[in-house]
Amino acid sequence: MRANGFTLIEVMIVLVIIGVMSAIATMSINAPSYSRFLASAEKLTATFSILSDDAIYTSSVIACSLGTDSIKCSRYRDGEWQDLNLKKILSWSWPDNMVIKRVLINGNPIREKQQVKFLPSGDNDSLSVEVSNGEFTSWIDSDLTGKYKVSN
Repeated sequence: MRANGFTLIEVMIVLVIIGVMSAIATMSINAPSYSRFLASAEKLTATFSILSDDAIYTSSVIACSLGTDSIKCSRYRDGEWQDLNLKKILSWSWPDNMVIKRVLINGNPIREKQQVKFLPSGDNDSLSVEVSNGEFTSWIDSDLTGKYKVSN
């Protein structure tokens, strides 16, 4: 005759199944926030690429001041500096919760009020920008060909 209840093996199997399902649920919840962070970092990467390309296309120097949560640019053409309206060049705005922590030009920290310059020749300085959303941090780097990429 069998007593009412579950055996120890049955209880352990159920606990293992619940543990595995909990681990999968936790991983799938955390993954989208990192994906959103990378998408925001890619927007900034594309911003730098577009500014570099625009300097070449318009044969002008573009100088940008990078704030913690903004970018402001000017263009030097025909002997004068003009503010550059980034909304005319970019189809997106500054990513939410994204901040610039550090900027390096040719491996050296940027000085106060120093601007990042994009030259019409395409021979730009090596640029590295550390970005964060408070939870994740990554670097945006330029390579020798002038392309920008997100690296961890």
